[in-house]
Amino acid sequence: MRRGLERAELRGRITQLWRSEFALRTGQHWREENLDCVVGGTSVAFERHGKHLLWKLRHESEDVGVVIHLGMSGRLTVAQGADARAPHTHVIVQMSDGRELRFVDPRRFGGMKAARWEELRSTPPLVDLGVDALDPSFTGAYLYERAGASQRILRDVLLDQTIVAGIGNIYALEALFHARLHPLLRAARLRASAWERLVDAVSRVLQQGIRNGGTTFRDYRGAAGELGMNQRQLAVYGRAGLPCLVCGTSLEGFVSGGRSGAYCPHDQRRPRGRVA
Repeated sequence: MRRGLERAELRGRITQLWRSEFALRTGQHWREENLDCVVGGTSVAFERHGKHLLWKLRHESEDVGVVIHLGMSGRLTVAQGADARAPHTHVIVQMSDGRELRFVDPRRFGGMKAARWEELRSTPPLVDLGVDALDPSFTGAYLYERAGASQRILRDVLLDQTIVAGIGNIYALEALFHARLHPLLRAARLRASAWERLVDAVSRVLQQGIRNGGTTFRDYRGAAGELGMNQRQLAVYGRAGLPCLVCGTSLEGFVSGGRSGAYCPHDQRRPRGRVA
């Protein structure tokens, strides 16, 4: 999404902002949206930390910014002002060149809020996030330090955005498969070498997802409205009962914490000893 918005080159001045009457993401950090402060600003760049997109704007003598979370069904699209609005459009940012940045979210689990740039970077939700999953500082040693003594299962450790930001259920399951680690294994049972293997697998599956434009099962679209293609490359997610692409063993499904998953009982065996 960030790369698509950069390619769109939204360099004009923001002339107007429209907001629907419906509430978006709930929670104390999202109540004060303050979106009107972006009017008059000029786009500088799009950045990202984990699942949060950051839009940096120059407004008179200071930088302001917008933090955006897409939730489960949100998407940002760049459209011409004359284009028909898609259902569930909740925010429209009008630019001086006639284009619009539109936030569409059927389930309304996403959110947007604006503030001065430095304030945005130093307050929740951004300040509560762990290291980005594609940052060089995300290493096996870092993950071991943060979660090596945890009794939580590996899948849930990867989903904890305060430990590492940017991994969702799909990519957590895919990374664990490529690292040959059982998703329900307790984190405290991993040796240092297994943490390094897991970090490497996380990087590989996320980079693959980015190259393929994201994973689209239903709602997700890129900035130009295009579908993601990464769903064609998934090894385990959504494939419970189907043969493993590596060994042919039937994949087993599970549900934990309200989230479903799958794994290969042959390639992701639970260790017989105390540690993996």
